[in-house]
Amino acid sequence: MFCIAAFIVLLFMAAISARYRKYLAKAWNCTFRRITFRPCDTTFKQDMKDHMLAPIAARRPGLVKPASIGLEVVAVLIILTTIWSGYEVVKSGVNLYVYGTCNKQDSASCRLGAEACSIPDQTPGFGDSLAAWDVVGAFGNEFASLGETFSAIPSRMQNWDATAYLPADATYLNPYDASKKTALEVIDPGCTYCLQLFNNIEKAGFGEKQNLSYIAYPIQSATGYKFKNSLLVTEQLEALRLNPLEGATTPVDWEILKRIYTEKNDAGVSWQVSINSMESADASALLQGWELEFGLSQAQADHVDQVAASDQVTQVIAANKKTVEESIHTVKIPTIIFDGRRHDGLVSVGDLG
Repeated sequence: MFCIAAFIVLLFMAAISARYRKYLAKAWNCTFRRITFRPCDTTFKQDMKDHMLAPIAARRPGLVKPASIGLEVVAVLIILTTIWSGYEVVKSGVNLYVYGTCNKQDSASCRLGAEACSIPDQTPGFGDSLAAWDVVGAFGNEFASLGETFSAIPSRMQNWDATAYLPADATYLNPYDASKKTALEVIDPGCTYCLQLFNNIEKAGFGEKQNLSYIAYPIQSATGYKFKNSLLVTEQLEALRLNPLEGATTPVDWEILKRIYTEKNDAGVSWQVSINSMESADASALLQGWELEFGLSQAQADHVDQVAASDQVTQVIAANKKTVEESIHTVKIPTIIFDGRRHDGLVSVGDLG
C-alpha cells in the first residue's frame, strides 16, 4: 500500500519539481509489482520510510514505530481517496454525457451543462446513507444509480422522434401543419428557465418552423412541489386540453402559458413570479379570469375547474410524469426534443434557429 500511495504522491510532486523524478521510476516499478500481486524487489519502501522517519528517530526514537504505522494508515487513505476521486470523475463524465449534468441528484448544481431547474432525486445520497449508518443502502443506491446511468447511454445516441412522446391530447402553439416537423418541450409552469426557453422560442420563430407541443411536468420536492402553484396550473392546462375552445386560433392552454412566460402584471412583475407566490385560491381565480378573457363562457370555465380537480386529469398528469421519467429520461427542466435530438436545459436562440 505504501508503494502505491508514494507513487500517487510522487506523480504530482514530480510534475512540479524535478528533484522528485528520480524517485518516480522506483515508485512505479514497486507499484507495478504490487498491483500484479508480486512483492516489491527493491528497498524503495524502506528507503522512503527511513527518509521520512529520520527526523523523528533523531529527536524521539520512541515515536518511530507509531509514526511508521501512521504512514501506512495515511497510505491506505491516499489510495482510497484516489480510487473514489477517479470513480467520481467517471460517474460525473457519464452523467454529463447522458443527462447533460455532472450531478444527477441535483442537476442545477452542475455548471458544466445548460441552465435548468433540476428534478431532484429523492433517493438518499451516498453521504446521507452513511450518516444514517445505512452502509448497505449507501453502496446499493450508489451502484443502482450508476447502473441506471449506463443503461441510459444508448438513449443519448438514438434518433429522438418527438411524436413518440406526445401526450394524448396534445395541443400546438400554432395550427398544426403536416408538412412541418414536430417538437416537444417538457416544462414546469413555475420554472424560470422554461420562461427563458419560451422567450428564446419566440425570438427564434421556432413555433413557425415546427409543430411545437409540450408536456407540463410540475417538479416535485421532498415537501410537495418545487414551485407553489405548478400543479394547480398544470391541472388547469390539462383540463383545457380536454375541453378545447371551438374556433380558437391558439388553444387557450397555450394562451395561458404565453401570458405566464411573456407578460407582467400591473406592478411590472412577471406573471410567473406572481403566480409562484400566490395563494392557491388567488391563482385559481386569476386563471379562470384569463380563461374568460380568452373566450370561454362562465359555464365553460366552471366546467374546466371541475375537470381540473377530477381523477381524469390526475391520471393524465401521472401518465405524463411516467413518460418524462421513464421514456424521455430527463433530470432537467426544460427539456426539448426536436430535429432528432433531446436537448436538456435552456437552449439558446441560435440553437433553436
